[in-house]
Amino acid sequence: MAKWFKSATLASGFFASGMMQGANEISWYVYHLPPLYIQEGPGRGEGIVDLALQRQLIPGLPAYQHKFINVPLKRLELMLRDEDNACALGLFKNAEREKTMIFSQPFFAQLPPGVMIPRTQIAQLRPYLVAGDKLNLSKLLEDEVLTVGAQSGRSYGANIDELLQAYKGKKNIYLNSAPNAAKSLLQMNALGRVNLVLGYPYEANFLNSRDNADYIDLKFYPLQEQPAYLLGYAACSKSAFGEQAIEQINTVLARREVLEAIALVYESWLPEDARALAHQVHNQAFQFKGRVRK
Repeated sequence: MAKWFKSATLASGFFASGMMQGANEISWYVYHLPPLYIQEGPGRGEGIVDLALQRQLIPGLPAYQHKFINVPLKRLELMLRDEDNACALGLFKNAEREKTMIFSQPFFAQLPPGVMIPRTQIAQLRPYLVAGDKLNLSKLLEDEVLTVGAQSGRSYGANIDELLQAYKGKKNIYLNSAPNAAKSLLQMNALGRVNLVLGYPYEANFLNSRDNADYIDLKFYPLQEQPAYLLGYAACSKSAFGEQAIEQINTVLARREVLEAIALVYESWLPEDARALAHQVHNQAFQFKGRVRK
């Protein structure tokens, strides 16, 4: 797959052969955030959004050249603010981002983030669990007994972003800026500096089964404050180029078979017991009565 990713990256540059260099070139900003983007090591190019971009979106945009630039997640928003032809796939929409970005129609619905914690430590969460085995994050942050680890510059959906902002500066929120923050924060958990880590169901599954060298038996808890699902978008710079690019991107994302293919890759990264719910959420979000299967 690594060879395929490299060849696809190079081939994308020929989609618009004969065009003025850079005139119709999209700079796609990507970042290492397994398993959304896997930009290094085993499985490079096989992440959920890697494949959505390479196999579904880019082939539908033959009028553009495509360049890939790997940046730290915390710099992503700056690049989309400062460059006219910058785009990224896999972002959440919020009011702050809409000041500098133009968003596409949604391209996939995902189960919202929750918290990850080693199973050996779950007893300390019992005072904060509510119906449905969900965690009341607001109460946990207010009590300031347990420390929550999160990735700096990452969005966890509007509800949780606002909650974290409200408690910003509290001693029980620890922000980590490492490229693979979830792994780093769980290492801090082993040292007793962080009690639980904000993350997504696919991250818990990835860390449980794929990252064998650092295996931790994790339990994932959804959050009381979250909606049933969150929508992911493509975003481009708020410029004339960005407006035109988003218009073309929307024509690709209007195709049901494209959305279905992306959803199947996403579901493949989830724990077995979460896949049926993810399928239901996908149909609900895009108002599908049933999945088209080839």
